[in-house]
Amino acid sequence: MANGSLLVVDDAESVAVTMGAILEMEGYAVSISTSGADALRKLREHEFDLVLTDLQLQDYDGLSIVAEVCRLQPETVSIILTGYASLESAIKALRQGAYDYLIKPCDVDELKAVVARGIERRQLGIQLKARLADLEEANATIGNLNRDLERRIDEATAELQQRMNDLAEANDEIANLYRNAQAHVEELQELDRLKSRFLSMASHELKTPLTSISGLSQVLLRRMRRRLEQGRPESDEWLAEQRGHVDRLELLNSQTARLGRLVDELLDVSKIESGKLEFHLAPVDLGELVSEVADRLQMTTTQHTIEVDMDAPPLAVTGDRDHLEQVLDNLMTNAIKFSPEGGTIRVAVRLEGDEVVLSVQDSGVGISPQQLEAIFGLFYQAEDPVSRRTGGMGLGLYISKDIVTRHGGRIWAESKPNEGSTFSVSLPRQGAATPPGHVAPARHPPRRSRGAPAGRARR
Repeated sequence: MANGSLLVVDDAESVAVTMGAILEMEGYAVSISTSGADALRKLREHEFDLVLTDLQLQDYDGLSIVAEVCRLQPETVSIILTGYASLESAIKALRQGAYDYLIKPCDVDELKAVVARGIERRQLGIQLKARLADLEEANATIGNLNRDLERRIDEATAELQQRMNDLAEANDEIANLYRNAQAHVEELQELDRLKSRFLSMASHELKTPLTSISGLSQVLLRRMRRRLEQGRPESDEWLAEQRGHVDRLELLNSQTARLGRLVDELLDVSKIESGKLEFHLAPVDLGELVSEVADRLQMTTTQHTIEVDMDAPPLAVTGDRDHLEQVLDNLMTNAIKFSPEGGTIRVAVRLEGDEVVLSVQDSGVGISPQQLEAIFGLFYQAEDPVSRRTGGMGLGLYISKDIVTRHGGRIWAESKPNEGSTFSVSLPRQGAATPPGHVAPARHPPRRSRGAPAGRARR
């Protein structure tokens, strides 16, 4: 049997009673009103699943009944009863919120079918409302989970920063290795503890320099312990030993510097992903900056010649000088790294309309078309012998792209295998754009050195 509460409104009592009886036989709870006023009173006192109302009442227009149903009980279904002469009004009622209409006199089966569909519509509406409430509750839960996730990310970032501070402390301890052998042993124990802790979450590239540091330190420790057991050597032998120690300490120093650079890149990526990479905006002479980076990197290689060609000044842009230096350093260092046979690195700076365009061209191993689409992705590394030999985490170009984009610019590459590559950057001229993202007020912070020997940046 069907169920649901109905209100039948018709000023012809015989019609109202007949329809009420038919619908009661179907299992509905039916209330009958023979006037619009009585119907409105019942609507204010009771909630109905469906209202079946004549379009023409003696005291009210059926459209008023429909409007009141929509206002008082939005989920209640309205069905209009009308004669042939009122078909246009019935259609108007449908547009104003009625669910369906019946033309009097109506067939009993049609009456039952239309009412059944209306009740089904009402039930579906109730179910939908319940589902919407469930969805809103789920959305609220998701919102809470998102906030909790953001909190955990902040905590993880803070923990990573603390680990970087611990690693810097370990590097200071290694620098004091010469001064006190016993202190050196304690420092190595602390370094080993920090290394084990860090390696639990580090990638292969972080493991490589840490493994080198550990190996060299153990060699030094064994040699110094052996020397302590054997006693003071002759002067020449002692001098040779110290020279060996210096060589190993220099290698230790280079590996810790490499590790620091890898960590620096990881921190940059973490800040990029969390939207916390800061920019300190000020006028930057791009031509001057290109010359500085080129001169510095020229001192790192004897196999390559870095040539700089630029338009007449001013070549000024508005940006963060340190971050722009990081981009230049990455592009030029990549050009050196991926030209293992040496050659000329050509750096050009040109004015093109409202932009300053920088390009770095090498004649090295080049990049395949398939790889060219992916080189700016996170942790991307080319599948070639040079990349496998030099290593890296594939962060340099990803970071560079983010920096350039936040300066309102573009970065792209053109290359063919074994014919070299050209990386280009376009930046708005000074005052033409403001970098989006996390931007701090312009100031003059202490210069941070982003430069490094060849191999610092990774494609």
